[in-house]
Amino acid sequence: MRLNGALEDRTFSEVKRLCHAGLDGPALLREVVRRLRRVVPFEAHCASTADPASGLLTHAMAEEMGGEKEAAIFLEHLYFEHDLDQLKLMARSRRPVTLLSEVAGGNLDRSSRYREMLGPLGLAHEVRVVFADRGSLWGSVDLTREASRANFEPREVALLKRLAPHIGAGLKTATLRSRASAIEEARGVEIPGVLTLDHAGRVVQHTAAAEHWLRDLGGLESGLREGTGLPAAVRMVSGALRRALSPGSERDLNSVPRLRVRSRSGRWLALYGSLSEPAPTRSSEVVIVIEPAKPEEVALFNMGAYGLSPREEEIAKQIARGASTKQISVALYISEYTVQNHLRNVFEKVGVRSRRELLKRLFFDNLYPSLFG
Repeated sequence: MRLNGALEDRTFSEVKRLCHAGLDGPALLREVVRRLRRVVPFEAHCASTADPASGLLTHAMAEEMGGEKEAAIFLEHLYFEHDLDQLKLMARSRRPVTLLSEVAGGNLDRSSRYREMLGPLGLAHEVRVVFADRGSLWGSVDLTREASRANFEPREVALLKRLAPHIGAGLKTATLRSRASAIEEARGVEIPGVLTLDHAGRVVQHTAAAEHWLRDLGGLESGLREGTGLPAAVRMVSGALRRALSPGSERDLNSVPRLRVRSRSGRWLALYGSLSEPAPTRSSEVVIVIEPAKPEEVALFNMGAYGLSPREEEIAKQIARGASTKQISVALYISEYTVQNHLRNVFEKVGVRSRRELLKRLFFDNLYPSLFG
């Protein structure tokens, strides 16, 4: 499959411009996928944004990847058993592109993803691209071809490798940017919402606040009771919880993620789950709480997103407590000169010039998007 060199260069330039066009994450991925189709043809795809703190996907969009059955196979099985670890490893190792054929050692039947999802759909050849920045995962895309087509060529893979870091930076910028104004309805809703799911992922109970936050996350298109309209973030928490509490995990409660995701209104929301005790008449149920993220949670997310080192994070936390340079020096057992050096680095990375601006940027921007105008 020959690529037109001029078209390839034009696509590369267009995607780079898109990464700085002020689009939100899902919108950026939709535009990127549309342009990639011209130079790296594919029949199906799945694109997603991710929470860099946990690696879990926050929004997902797919085309020609089957229906609810295939989505359940992916979200409840393949993603947690295979994909999540691979995505994190690719991001950490700065290896942004991999072919399914390479992962399977040239024999697709060795791949659970092929056997359980792609093969039955008539798909076979797939290339996975992770969008990372400084080792943090911000999103990914899987481009897939039918079995009758040829596999992805080295030149196509090379183009995807060139684009991956730009898209990673674009998704990071989109996450950090606060442009949306909170909708009027969201201003009066601050209480947590509670959602209960049965073993099949169906909603059995929910509060009014939970329904509100689910709609703000972009879910419920297919109805709350059916469970098919639940946003990806909810299914991530449910799947991660069941995985963490499975017998093979030795009930490692510390591995249960607390997922942070930005809603359509611009608010940051936190989701976390627990498993109810089984009763004689029913099995355990997943209880998920959705609530507005606390300032310190958004700050931790932002510090990682801006690439602060562990020492720089410590200094930022001390500043949040109102500590002076001298007090920080005593608390961290470093000289005042070293504190000032670290602080200059923090200002440069975050793009601010004062402690007040730093606190606003780390603790409040994107938390209450309409508060500071």
